Amino acid sequence: MTKSVRHKLSAAERRSLIVHKAIELFAQQGFRATRVKDIAERVGTSDALVFQHFPTKRDLYDAILDELCARRHFTEVEQLLYYAPEYDVEDVLQRLSTWVMEQTEAEPAWLRLTLYAALEQDDGAADLIDEHFQRIIDYVAYEVAEGQHSGKFKAGDARLLARDFFAGLLGLSVMRTVARDPRYRLDPPRAAATVHVATFLRGIRTHEGESGNEV
Repeated sequence: MTKSVRHKLSAAERRSLIVHKAIELFAQQGFRATRVKDIAERVGTSDALVFQHFPTKRDLYDAILDELCARRHFTEVEQLLYYAPEYDVEDVLQRLSTWVMEQTEAEPAWLRLTLYAALEQDDGAADLIDEHFQRIIDYVAYEVAEGQHSGKFKAGDARLLARDFFAGLLGLSVMRTVARDPRYRLDPPRAAATVHVATFLRGIRTHEGESGNEV
């Protein structure tokens, strides 16, 4: 009778397994309710081995964001936002919004982790998520400030307006991905993004900026 040989995981494989199981648990029950012991049990290892790979929660959160492609894929959007030689801001905001919605729908755990970090006010997780999303907010704030300077957008705190834009975008993603409200899922991401951006720009345009696209 042949004896089955159990595959011994390499350090890299075990690290990846820990990250995946942590994502499952955090997305199911939140950060506070999940203990290192829970992650270790789900992996089938000891607390000490989890700490060996991730000495702090911050290290684990960082690995989770990388695993969910939040940072890796954002480089494509950064190239669009910062290095495109010519574009109109409405089109770029539509592309940005589409990307966010596609990411959350492809990886629902990403959005759930974001919500748990906000609800539980976990500083470590919130800092990392803010670090990632801040680039989106900074970009929108820059474009709003430029539009205000040229007289196309109404006066106001550009950063607060950018946060309002992003909050609305996340809210839309929640209704589509977490609540799965059929009324919000009728349109594909690009169409939903177009409506979101048009509504935002309509609210901040001056009369002079109501016709034509901003550059």
